[in-house]
Amino acid sequence: MSLNQWKEIAWYGVRFKIPADWQLGQIGTRYLLIEDQSGPAMEIKWTPLKGKFSHQVHLKRLASLQEKQVRKSLKPEPVSAEWETALTHFEASGFSWESDSTHGRGVILFCPTCHHASLIQFFHKDPPKHNLVASNILNSFRDHRSDDQILWSAYDIRALVPETFELKHHRFEAGRYELDFANRSQHIILYRWAPASVLLSKQDLVQFARSVAVFRKTEPVAGKMNGCDTVEWSVSPASDWGRWVSRFIGKASYYWLGIWHLEAKNRILGVRAEDKKPLDTELLDGICNHYESI
Repeated sequence: MSLNQWKEIAWYGVRFKIPADWQLGQIGTRYLLIEDQSGPAMEIKWTPLKGKFSHQVHLKRLASLQEKQVRKSLKPEPVSAEWETALTHFEASGFSWESDSTHGRGVILFCPTCHHASLIQFFHKDPPKHNLVASNILNSFRDHRSDDQILWSAYDIRALVPETFELKHHRFEAGRYELDFANRSQHIILYRWAPASVLLSKQDLVQFARSVAVFRKTEPVAGKMNGCDTVEWSVSPASDWGRWVSRFIGKASYYWLGIWHLEAKNRILGVRAEDKKPLDTELLDGICNHYESI
């Protein structure tokens, strides 16, 4: 399979490419389990670190979390030449383990630039397997960017969000995805609905917008942008007094919602913003422009 056919996964600051027929199996906070046709194929965990990093300490910590059979077989292992070439951006150490049904081989990584530690391991029925695949995955692995943005790419959505926003909640259901980010009092929520052909079969985009959001005082406005049907809605305090008071009350007073229909993808995407202060339109434009279905 050509590397051009691989797909990118990006979550909580890390990003890497996997074969097109591999899938996300589990998603957690700084944790991903990737599956192939036969089951779990790869696991990755990562965390920011303060203080000194020790590969030995992390290996012991990994061992303590394993079942007894795996714990007894877990051992340090030199990083192969091909993996070392792929991991030139990191300080890397290797390990391996085995159970009755599975063999594991992986690396513990430390990035001296962003001070993140990562554990990546590959599961095999009979070692060695997927050596070239694993090398290509490791070669694509990065744990930070240099532009103060974080890429989020999972399933069929891709978004770029400023690193000042922290993911508070995520939901991936068949018909609806939701990523809720917060930066102090400001919330940015990304939506994806599907299939659009079914959702819009008995209603237009404005009616759909009314079904997924509560509109107060103002009405949603339909339009077109880049060839897509769109709906936009916003609310803000009407008076100077209201704008001043909104900074001190416990809930948001400024709201904005943008929804657009990607007919070719059969998807509806949406971005919602809430804050106690006036919303940054330049920020919202940037998020909308980089939010896509892939």
